[in-house]
Amino acid sequence: MVRRIVTANNADGLSYFAADEVIEDRYTWWTFGDARLGHSPDDAPATLLPTTAPGIEPAPGGSKCTFFTIQPWKIRQTEIAGGAFPGLDPSGFHRTATLDYIMVAEGEVALLLDTAETIVRAGDMVVQRNTSHSWRVLGDTPVKLWGIMVSLV
Repeated sequence: MVRRIVTANNADGLSYFAADEVIEDRYTWWTFGDARLGHSPDDAPATLLPTTAPGIEPAPGGSKCTFFTIQPWKIRQTEIAGGAFPGLDPSGFHRTATLDYIMVAEGEVALLLDTAETIVRAGDMVVQRNTSHSWRVLGDTPVKLWGIMVSLV
C-alpha cells in the first residue's frame, strides 16, 4: 500500500488536492491518449496552465529524473530570495508545464497548494499535475526526494 497525493487545478486556475488516499502499490498513476495529465480522481477536467519556472523543466517532449534535497525553510527561503531558483516566488510557489511523479525518500515536507496543504512523509507519492505549489521543510533536517518530470509541451 502507498499513500498517493494527486494535485489538480480548479476552474479558477487554483491548485488543490484532487485525491489523498492509500492505494495498492502496483500502479500508482498512468496517462493515456489525450489525457496527458491522467484521469483526475475527482473527475475534474484538466487544462494545461502556463509555466512560471521554465528553467527547471525538461526540454519540450522530454523528461527529467532527479534525486534532490530540500533544505529547511529558514535556509531555502534565503536561497529563493537570492535567486537560486528562478521562477519561484518569495514563498517558493511555482508551476511547471509538466506531470511530476515525486516520492519522499527520507524525511517529511509540507506540500503547499493555493487552497490547502498537507505533510508528505517518506514513502508517500505525489502526482503533481501542472499545479502551483511550494515545498516547505518545517524542521531542521533536509528532506530527500526522487522526482520524475514529464514535459507536457
